[in-house]
Amino acid sequence: MSTDGNADYRALFTEMVRKPDEDIELDRAALYLAGEEYPAIDVPSLLAELDAFASQIAFRIDPGVATADLAGSIAEYLFNDVGFHGNTGEYYSPDNSFLNRVLETRTGIPITLSLLFMEVGRRLGLKCSGVGLPGHFIVGIDDTGEYLDPFHAGVSLSVTDCSDLVDSMSGGRLAWTDDFLAPVSKHNILFRMLNNLKSVYMQTGAYSKAVGVIQRQSIMSPGIPSLYQEQAWCHAEQHEYRLAIRVLESYLEIAKNQGTGGPEDTKQVQDQINSLWTTLNRLN
Repeated sequence: MSTDGNADYRALFTEMVRKPDEDIELDRAALYLAGEEYPAIDVPSLLAELDAFASQIAFRIDPGVATADLAGSIAEYLFNDVGFHGNTGEYYSPDNSFLNRVLETRTGIPITLSLLFMEVGRRLGLKCSGVGLPGHFIVGIDDTGEYLDPFHAGVSLSVTDCSDLVDSMSGGRLAWTDDFLAPVSKHNILFRMLNNLKSVYMQTGAYSKAVGVIQRQSIMSPGIPSLYQEQAWCHAEQHEYRLAIRVLESYLEIAKNQGTGGPEDTKQVQDQINSLWTTLNRLN
């Protein structure tokens, strides 16, 4: 059992993601995200495991090691010695989005393996950032113009390699722009992790779990109409029509109070509410 006790992981996650981006502890936030699915996780022990990885790497490098060599040593240790690798066999398993399970199974998806690399790197003084290429997540080594791909054993990537990767993954439909290499905030990384979970849960019909994910996304980015619509849809799929209506009405109230959401959004949401009432009345 975590020494965080019988922690309310939703509350802990909320507190963390409401901090300024530079104050967010990405590793701890990712474990709080996992805590709703795995409430017995031992957060301090898992953080200590990341500390231990960094300590092992520190023994292998010389003081003042060049940035590129440091990044290479981290990749060598994590992906060759410890054996972390991309979960190509079960890419859409929800466990790939939970840092505790990534640490236990040594497998993950691009964003969680990138987070692992970044957090071990941070402990060693490596300045690096997540980079959300279209269709793939990698790590950029700050101020070097160098990148690496944790999903593929930490292989080094040049800008040309990144461009080729995007071209391949998009089937040539996306024209390259250097904007694709912009660093992603910690807030955005966590939101993307939730987005991955939401997609898996909605596609597999795990609607109650999807609702919990969407609620956390709404905490991070309130006022996005699609989140309320997705949550309402998940409730409706479970025949929880009154809950669906309540969610949509709460969006209209927020939009009204904040002056957000245009007439089209408001009409669309109101039409959905009316449709849900029609469905509910048929059942009475």
